[in-house]
Formats: sequence, C-alpha cells, structure tokens
Amino acid sequence: MEPTYITSRTNPLIVSLAKLADKKERDKTGLYIAEGFKLCKEACGRSRVRYAVIRQDREQQERYTALVQCSGGEPIVLSESVYNKITKDRSPDGILFVIEAESMEFPENMKGERICILDSIQDPGNVGTIIRTAAALGMDRVILHNCADIYNPKVIRATMGAFFKISVSLCSNMQKTIALLQSDGRRVLAAALSEQGITLGDAPLFSSDCPILGNEGHGIAAAVIDQCDVCIKIPMTDKTESLNASAAAAVLLWEYSKLQ
Repeated sequence: MEPTYITSRTNPLIVSLAKLADKKERDKTGLYIAEGFKLCKEACGRSRVRYAVIRQDREQQERYTALVQCSGGEPIVLSESVYNKITKDRSPDGILFVIEAESMEFPENMKGERICILDSIQDPGNVGTIIRTAAALGMDRVILHNCADIYNPKVIRATMGAFFKISVSLCSNMQKTIALLQSDGRRVLAAALSEQGITLGDAPLFSSDCPILGNEGHGIAAAVIDQCDVCIKIPMTDKTESLNASAAAAVLLWEYSKLQ
C-alpha cells in the first residue's frame, strides 16, 4: 500500500490524531498511540494498527518500511512540523502507531494465571513501570482498579513494550473482583503496613496468590483491606515509612517469581 503524504497541520486526520492526547478522545474513538521503534515493534502482530505514521525522512522511511508493512496499518508519512503536532515524545524516533483499543474485560477462566492487582495508582509512570515489572517477573495478568488511564501515552511508554505481552484487565468494583478471585480458591493479599499482617519472607507464598498494590499516598482503602485474606508488608528500616509503588511492586513480585 502506497503511503499517504500529509504536510498540513490542519488536515482533519491530523487534528483528530492530535486529540488522542486527551482521554475523552481516546474513549470516544477507541484509539490510542504507541510511539517509538521499540513499542511499535512489540505491537506488531499483537494489536490492531489503524495507522502506521512516519516522520518524513528518506533514511527513516527505508528503515521502517518492514515494520510498517508488518503492522497492517495504513501507512502515513508526515512532514516534521505535522509529526510534531501529534508526538508527545521529547526525542521522537519518527514512528508511531495509532492502535485500536481492545477489550479489557476478564476472561471466563483465569485458572493457572499469575495475577496482581493495582488499586488507585494514579501516576502513569508507576502504572506502566509496574506492568513492565509484572511481565518481567512472570505475572500473566494485571488487574487495574481506579488507576491512571491504561492508554495514557506515559503508561504505554513506561511499559517499554510489556503492555503488548501481558494481559491487562480493568475492574470497576474491587469488592466483586476480590470475591471472584477468592471463589476460585485464591488468596488475595493487601500490600499494606499492618501489625496483624505477615512480613514478606516470614510466611509461605503461593503462585495462586493475588497481591494488591495501592495508591502512592493513601495505600489500599480500608474496605478493600478488610475483604482481603491477609496483609503483607515489606520489611524496612525505620529510616523511611514506605516505598514508591513501583519499587514495592518490584520487591513483592520478585518473591513471587521464585515460585514454581
């Protein structure tokens, strides 16, 4: 397919793509942007690409030809000025994919999956980093409740391509989700500082466990903690009260990665 060349910043398609920086527009159109060679490469074959967009540069066009063809998306070449209207990357590679959002609903059967849950984590960088960590440490699915928009470009960028390799589900009712997991014979653990909780390393963990990581400032809601089977805390010195959400996730999920 021959690419479409666009040099006007007021082109209707360009105007609509620039609006994808806004969550409302992403929700309305069902489209989001993944930018950069690595992310686009990971998206190939794993997502439905609507447009494969390249910044006009002969060398780059030749470099990205195979990737654009692999994407299955409509190829579009933009002048630098027009491309810069869409990109939010400070050091753009000159390629981005406009991708169709997929269903984030739970499958009927999650048996055998390793699952972790994020509750009200608002920082896009933290959400993306935790998804990347979860994928790296053997989790199969990340469930998000009241978190930063999964299709926020900062979230997608922070996953470094892991977004396209791990299952992500959204839940609107944490209580129902916990009950669903418990009905499947799983323990749901709240990562929280509690005198009644267990300390990481002092009690056995199971691959079927579903740990919950909470909001950066307020942690996990009390009502959610009450419904969990147990609280689990990371041992720390008295030099600090807590860890960054993504750091806590790395420590906790590392322990789960050791389980067979």
